[in-house]
Amino acid sequence: MGARSRRRPPRAGVRHRSSAVGSRNGASRSPRPARADPSRSRLDRAVDAAARGESDPLVATVAPLNRATPALEDAARRAAAVPPGGHVFASAESQGDRQAWALARTAKRTLAIQFDLAALALAVPALAGQRFPREHADFRLIPPREGGLAALKRIVAEAGSTTAVARLALGAPLDGFALAAELPGDDPAAALAFRNRSLYIGLLILLYIGIGVGFGLTIREMRRAYKLSRLKTDFVANISHELRTPLTSVRLFAETLREGRAESPEEVRECVELLSSESERLSKLVEKLLSWSRLESGRQMLSQERTEVPALLDEIGAAYKAQQLPATYQTELEKDLPPVNVDRDAMAQVVLNLLHNAVKYTGDQKRIRLRARRAGRSVAIEVEDNGPGVRQQDRKRIFERFYRADDLLSRKTEGTGLGLAISKKIVEAHGGRIEVDSKMGEGSTFRIVLPAA
Repeated sequence: MGARSRRRPPRAGVRHRSSAVGSRNGASRSPRPARADPSRSRLDRAVDAAARGESDPLVATVAPLNRATPALEDAARRAAAVPPGGHVFASAESQGDRQAWALARTAKRTLAIQFDLAALALAVPALAGQRFPREHADFRLIPPREGGLAALKRIVAEAGSTTAVARLALGAPLDGFALAAELPGDDPAAALAFRNRSLYIGLLILLYIGIGVGFGLTIREMRRAYKLSRLKTDFVANISHELRTPLTSVRLFAETLREGRAESPEEVRECVELLSSESERLSKLVEKLLSWSRLESGRQMLSQERTEVPALLDEIGAAYKAQQLPATYQTELEKDLPPVNVDRDAMAQVVLNLLHNAVKYTGDQKRIRLRARRAGRSVAIEVEDNGPGVRQQDRKRIFERFYRADDLLSRKTEGTGLGLAISKKIVEAHGGRIEVDSKMGEGSTFRIVLPAA
């Protein structure tokens, strides 16, 4: 067998005439590179037409290659190595403009074929439409960033508002050019990415806000729990003191009677009266604790009935006198007050509690007034005193359970810190409100506002 002939594959940029377009010598075209260019087959046809002496809209000039320019010297050497009917693509620059060439070998000579880049740019959309009829993208040729090509740039600048979805760099003879696939209008992927990014940022902000709010609420609840724990501790200490004082007195007077130390009838009667008053004090203290417990659990039922305000104030005055407190008060009653729906006993308890506080927190010269007047469509019952007043920061907190406005270490007045809290609960159960006006050093006015019947 003779030696097996081996054909050397053509170099990049070298093209032979294809049998599909009628090769004269029957030579087949070498395989295409992996990165295919949709415009290459059209350029091959343009070169074949120019080599046959036919006109083609993509060809600008055709001339014999007598002497290659420096830019085409390498392409000319490669063209000399290809068989007749083949061609070599090349690119060059002249005065800042990019040029596309094809050096075609014929049987007698080599032809230098220059392509019309402007016509090629106009032909790209039509070529893309033929090859990709179902695609909605627009294809266009993008020139290099450097260089002139004013006509080509002017053509491709007419593309309008589009979004590039793919871009492919081209080889010879279009070195530096790129083939771009674009969608008209804004990029849907970019819009979706922007929407997702905005959603992510919004959710992240909400997460941080939630964390901040949760942290703030946690701190607030911790502070409230700490305050409540402290108030409960103070309440236990205070109630222990309040219980211990009358219990000590009861035990002392009981022992006095048991040991027979009270010799005269007057001493015995005095011990019995003190035992009675201390027992009553203990009963009131226990009753206050039970009232708060019933209010907190919702077990205290109010029996409301239509009540005239003068009759309610008379009932309060009778209960006040029965308690024999070391002070009196003046009553001021506005005429023609509308009736109110109240539980008489519960409302009397509220007003008496305000009167007791006025007695406890005023000095020797006590001036206490109980007024009833109109307040719009409601009725206001006010207890005014000339005590030391309530500080601004304490005017809301004094209605909290176990809270007392004076210093816990220097407290001189007895109390549990439940009286005003119980009063507030009862008034709110009647659909009203309780409030305080005060001036330091001049006194306070506690006001109960009840809806008219």
